Amino acid sequence: MSIAQDVYSYLGDMPISYLATSVDDQPYVRAMMLIKYNDRFYYATDATDGKVPQIKSNPKVEVCVLIGEGDGALRMRGVLEFVTNEETRAEIHGCAGFIQGFWSNPQDPAFVLMEFKPNYLELMRPGSTNIERTEI
Repeated sequence: MSIAQDVYSYLGDMPISYLATSVDDQPYVRAMMLIKYNDRFYYATDATDGKVPQIKSNPKVEVCVLIGEGDGALRMRGVLEFVTNEETRAEIHGCAGFIQGFWSNPQDPAFVLMEFKPNYLELMRPGSTNIERTEI
């Protein structure tokens, strides 16, 4: 099994992840729910949140998720793309229950959906200090 395939076996449906952005040589990190849906990754946020202009300025991000009992970690680098497709917005709005607590419908202009497209993975399996790396 490849590292990329192993990623899905380690992640639950919506793990807490740490999303890092960088603008003007200043890093920003925040905890966010990583939504895994149909072998793709998504983030939801509010249009007024400070990360939105940061991501518009620089869509390159890094994500870290603790795995196992917190003794392993997955790091992924890639880009975030804003999702405007209404069908995708409706599917993600419907599959991630926490979203409905913030935005009543997928057409809400405050509902921002972003797809995370990883291009690099680092995996430290639970119980190991070895780090496996791959580009995807």
